[in-house]
Amino acid sequence: MSARARATRVVGSTLLNIAALGGLVCIVLVILALVFHITLIMFKTGSMTPTIPAGSIAFVQQIPASEIRIGDIVTVDRPGELPVTHRVTSVTGEGDTRTITMKGDANTVEDPRPYTVSDVRRVLFAAPGLANVVVWFSNPLVLGIITVLASLLVTWAFWPRDERDERAARAAKVGGAVLAAVAMGSVIATAPAVPAAAAPEVQVASGKHLRLTSIGDADQMRNMLPGVPVLWQVGVEVDAPEPGLVTLSLQAEGSQGLGLTTEIRSCDVRWVGTTCDGVEALVRPREEVALGEARTLTTMRDTEQRWLLVSAMVPEGGAGEVALALRAEGRSDSVIIGPGSSAMLANTGSTPHSAVSWLAVAALVAGLGAAGVARLVKQRSSVHANRSTGAQT
Repeated sequence: MSARARATRVVGSTLLNIAALGGLVCIVLVILALVFHITLIMFKTGSMTPTIPAGSIAFVQQIPASEIRIGDIVTVDRPGELPVTHRVTSVTGEGDTRTITMKGDANTVEDPRPYTVSDVRRVLFAAPGLANVVVWFSNPLVLGIITVLASLLVTWAFWPRDERDERAARAAKVGGAVLAAVAMGSVIATAPAVPAAAAPEVQVASGKHLRLTSIGDADQMRNMLPGVPVLWQVGVEVDAPEPGLVTLSLQAEGSQGLGLTTEIRSCDVRWVGTTCDGVEALVRPREEVALGEARTLTTMRDTEQRWLLVSAMVPEGGAGEVALALRAEGRSDSVIIGPGSSAMLANTGSTPHSAVSWLAVAALVAGLGAAGVARLVKQRSSVHANRSTGAQT
């Protein structure tokens, strides 16, 4: 065997062993998710610092409300919003539900309202610095590259050779590679890493008489998950020397393919989550955002204060980016503000992952098929050569 062939065999065997190890890890994660209800969450902000710094991955286990204890760090699911993960400060109630209050270790005050829950996910332990790794591996492009490499490994391992024992050993190793690619898709589908909620970002834009206050989670806005509404709140205050009206309008620019929809409600006091403690009104029902034009939402007197709550959502399969902006115009003043620091709402959620899982299976089958065809051709060539040799003798 030549030095080049030996080097190729060593590199290939090493890659297959790594793939087999990855497959084993993925299978363990799938078992933890399906049998023990243990999944992963990512901490993108520092609300639990120093206990769990931003960029950490935490393993959480679903437990019934009756097992919640003061001091536990738990994840609570919130309808229409991303989950929140904070420390429990009080527990009340009996039966199947409990009412709990929570507070981030880095926050100075408790969360605005208590949570009534029937189950939560309790943090078992956290690993700092791994969130970016999970996000990187969850990228559809990265998954696609891994899929192609796995299929090439399978094709190489099963390609017909003369050394039957060596081929059998490679076949045993490649079983791990097959399990790695398939299990990777299963982990993505059954145990996704869920980002923990971030603290709202507050921005202010002021004119001569108008003042707009934008409140929202910029990270959620830039990384919207299909079917999960993201909230953006805008406060409008006016201090004009003469009475008049202020017109509020919504402007959107970007990709029509995103299919972004919004529902807009107003309150005369600041919203607490999705609750208005004052006078609430529906400004615009949920509908797809029209791009390239400013659409008038409502008007208000300059003696009023108005807080608009925009609930934005992208549908399954949406792709692209949309920049939103709210404009307030008075008699001699105009102010515009967007959500977060970039005003970009991008569909970078996990919808492509199931397709990538099927692509992984298809690529592996294609690799095995190519190797099988090559083996069949070689066998037929060998039989034909043997017959020719026999005829000559």
